[in-house]
Amino acid sequence: MTAQTYEKLINESIKGLPLNVLAEIADFIYFIRKRAYKPEFFEEELQSELLNTELSHLTSDEELHLEKEFEGYDKLYPRR
Repeated sequence: MTAQTYEKLINESIKGLPLNVLAEIADFIYFIRKRAYKPEFFEEELQSELLNTELSHLTSDEELHLEKEFEGYDKLYPRR
């Protein structure tokens, strides 16, 4: 199929859908475009999400340990 055929198929398929479904489709299109045209940002965002998920499962003792471990890190290793 050509790009025009896909575009026509997509346009015809979304006609008459409820607003909340159209919003979900728009969100998905945004996600796909970002992944296709800016893969480095997609990968960075994905890694950030994975890290945040992992950090959210830390116990309070583990969190305290990490805070102490990285205390003063920004002064020792300033960002440029």
